[in-house]
Amino acid sequence: MNCQTERGEMVIGRLLGNRYEILEQIGGGGMSLVYRARDIYLNRLVAVKVLREQFTSDEEFVARFRREAQAVASLSHANIVSIYDVGQEKETYYLVMEFIQGRNLKEIIKEEGSLSPKDAVDIAKQICDALEHAHDNQIIHRDIKPHNIIITAQGKVKVTDFGIARAMTTATVTHTGSIMGSVHYFSPEQAKGEIADEKSDIYSLGVVLYEMLTGVLPFEGESPISIALKKLQSDPVPPRKINPAIGEAIEQVILRAMDKEPLHRYPSVRELRQDLISALLYNRLEHKPVDKTVTEDTITIPRLNREQPRKDDLAAPLKLWTWVMIVLLILGFAIGMYLSATVLARGDVTVPNIVELSVEEGREKLEKAGLSLGEVQSVNHPTIAKGLITSQSPGASEIVKKNRTVDVLVSEGPTMVTVPNVVNSSFAVAQVTLDNQKLVVGEVTRVYHKQIPAGEVIHQDPAKDKQVVEGTAVNLVVSKGPEPIWIKMPNLTGLPLYQAKVILETNKLIPGFIQPETNYKYPKDQVIRQDPGPESEILQGSTVNLVVSAGPGPAGEQANVTVTLPSDGLVRIVVNDDRGVNVAYEKSHSGGEVVKRRISYFGSGFIEVYVNNRLVERKPVPVS
Repeated sequence: MNCQTERGEMVIGRLLGNRYEILEQIGGGGMSLVYRARDIYLNRLVAVKVLREQFTSDEEFVARFRREAQAVASLSHANIVSIYDVGQEKETYYLVMEFIQGRNLKEIIKEEGSLSPKDAVDIAKQICDALEHAHDNQIIHRDIKPHNIIITAQGKVKVTDFGIARAMTTATVTHTGSIMGSVHYFSPEQAKGEIADEKSDIYSLGVVLYEMLTGVLPFEGESPISIALKKLQSDPVPPRKINPAIGEAIEQVILRAMDKEPLHRYPSVRELRQDLISALLYNRLEHKPVDKTVTEDTITIPRLNREQPRKDDLAAPLKLWTWVMIVLLILGFAIGMYLSATVLARGDVTVPNIVELSVEEGREKLEKAGLSLGEVQSVNHPTIAKGLITSQSPGASEIVKKNRTVDVLVSEGPTMVTVPNVVNSSFAVAQVTLDNQKLVVGEVTRVYHKQIPAGEVIHQDPAKDKQVVEGTAVNLVVSKGPEPIWIKMPNLTGLPLYQAKVILETNKLIPGFIQPETNYKYPKDQVIRQDPGPESEILQGSTVNLVVSAGPGPAGEQANVTVTLPSDGLVRIVVNDDRGVNVAYEKSHSGGEVVKRRISYFGSGFIEVYVNNRLVERKPVPVS
């Protein structure tokens, strides 16, 4: 049976790929529909993205879809939604992805209007981390927008929809006849159908930052074409005109990321992230933008008169102009000498660079240039040593009037913070705790531990209460829980379900998917099959799937049992058959009495007779 309806939607409850049970539709886009599903093998929720029917007939598109999905599946990063599987069932092509519970960034912006600079930068930093990992693996997202950014309840950012990303090969040229992604967010070069590279993702991230901090999009229009033309022809309204709470340095980061010319944007998301942090903490940038100064001027050359003058016409004026030029040259030389000795000697000078000098060294260098030291203020700086100048105003190489003062900021050294205690915290809590203290998670080592549950921090370096520089990386050792042990899979076939579960629990195994099946051999709720099979090697903590009988089970048969009692006693008849061990009869009788009973049994086994708890007869059934 086909797993799709006529509209291209998956039938709820269908089993895709004989593994993924479709539960409900949770989203969709121009390319695909997204469903919440359950992986019955691993008993976990997943998201399944199914390619729309109109694309499945395009062999080139399907081949690219599968190739690119497999490339993106190689990515492994905390801020990227993982792809678990790529599959096909008849004409249905699908991706199986990590299921994330949270809201997308577009919903958050619509609800809150605009985000605070701190929250916006925190989200942008995590997007940068995701893109840096993708770019390092030659993957370009090509469709960064708030709709594709999911924020969990814990504030974790997950970038999704790499399904239309492409490996950085010649295939990165925009697909003929179509423009992938959303017109509000893609770059000018994408609008023109040119190659999309890392700079395109940086532009889109700049638009996302703009929208997070202002609540509006930088370019609006009545149609996608009008929006694209505005991107190519106009500059966005500076975000501080919309939201004055935005710092000047953050505005510069956004505008550089959104520059129409890719060469003027950030060369990498790593530099963009560094400038975002510096802009938020110190309202300054770590990286200077590319110089956009135009170095060529247009010179208008007057049209030449091609009519040749007569020799007699030139003779008289030539002598006169010769003397005029001589006089003008003498006057010009005299005026130049005067200006050099007077006016220009007291005029403009070039400001020297005094950054990373001491105050006294800076003062001496300024005085030699005809300037003086002005206001001196202190500021913390993450890299410049205490007592050295971190910045100057006017800046180095600026042309100013002689005797002007130059104001400076002097480093007080980096901001120091106290390392919090994150030992015995979960890894997620440790990340938030360190981030709140302006620290970052460094190297994470995961080890087995007998007592500490998986996911909890065992050790940290630097240790708690130590004073360190803001932004210091704290290395963590995180428990993977007890070391798994390989065991032989016990045989559960023929056992009642409750007994099979007890055996699994005793062997530290987990009951997985339990599927009922009609069976005439095994009574209801007895195990028919198991996966993994009996005697196979399996890790403790693994999931075991079972198939159990839904009945009606085998038809019962009967056997005659006769017992003669020599003396008073308790008679107990026990049946051990395909149903398990059951007491069929138990009663006290007098000596000399003959007990006759018809006993029912199912399948094969033994009927045992006990008198006063002593086995007196063991009879196999059925009788061969």
